[in-house]
Amino acid sequence: MQPSGVASPVRRGRRPGAFVVHDPAPEEVGAPVDWSAWYLTDEDDMGESVEQGEIIRILLSCLSELLAERGITTLYCGGDHFFAWVRGEPLVRVSPDVYLLEDPPPPPRPKMWQTWLPGHRPPRWAVEIVSDDWKKDYEENPPKYAQLGVRELVIFDPEAALGPERRGVRVPLQVYRRDADGAFVRVYRGDGPARSEEIDAFLVVRRERGAVRLRIARDAAGVNLVPTTEEAKRAAEEATRAAEEAKRAADARAAAAEDAKRAADQRALAAEERLRALEAELAKRRGG
Repeated sequence: MQPSGVASPVRRGRRPGAFVVHDPAPEEVGAPVDWSAWYLTDEDDMGESVEQGEIIRILLSCLSELLAERGITTLYCGGDHFFAWVRGEPLVRVSPDVYLLEDPPPPPRPKMWQTWLPGHRPPRWAVEIVSDDWKKDYEENPPKYAQLGVRELVIFDPEAALGPERRGVRVPLQVYRRDADGAFVRVYRGDGPARSEEIDAFLVVRRERGAVRLRIARDAAGVNLVPTTEEAKRAAEEATRAAEEAKRAADARAAAAEDAKRAADQRALAAEERLRALEAELAKRRGG
């Protein structure tokens, strides 16, 4: 109850949210949860397609470069590993395509992260790349990751990114984020760039040689891209070559200047010698 004489502060925002089950069937009250609809078996988690694998490879590489350039060593970036969170139900799990894990235990890494075990924790950031069963990815992934305890979930739909004519109700990018009251809120839905608080960068959907890729950018316009390790290595090699070429050009200019100075000195010396010879000849004639 508001104390008498105290005005309610004027605030703007959403109402608090929580997971509540209204009016369950009588037989469901107090009954154990049937988790089987959320089971993810090894067979269900089939290997990714070639295209999906390339998206994952590039994103992981960019993420590694981002961590390296910021000097961050306490985060582990991985992909396609199981995370289970219900003790006694090891098949209730997800397998993010890309994830960031804070303070992981030392190697060897477990075959499956189980958050009830010491040192096992949910990823702080996860990316799911939408498969052929896009409705399942859209509808089931957010509540699963919400229960797992992920701080931020990115859902990338390559098919929707190929063009408006292929979308329907689908979108290239969705971002879900843990809010102050613990609610898992979809904070972005669109074409991107979309800001990620957990990696303090922007997610950009790009066409590269006819395919779509999810890239990381340092700026909101999505122009200043974080390179992959391969791109960073190539850029460093090109910078080294450019520096070496600039040094060779500078050395060549210095050598040419030295040659020109030497030639000028020789011409000056020859001129002096001719002058002395001329003066000697004049002196000889005057004396004669």
